[in-house]
Amino acid sequence: MFYRFKFPLLTQLKEKSLAGVLVGLVVLAITGWIYLLSTMFLKFALWFFS
Repeated sequence: MFYRFKFPLLTQLKEKSLAGVLVGLVVLAITGWIYLLSTMFLKFALWFFS
């Protein structure tokens, strides 16, 4: 009886961990793009006003 509830619990945890990894990758990609664009804008502003 315990084995019957063990397998769906593991699959549910695996799905949640997969979703967490995907959300983490999306957040990492967004912060990377924000960093890239902000440094490009800063370099352009420094070049424009120098």
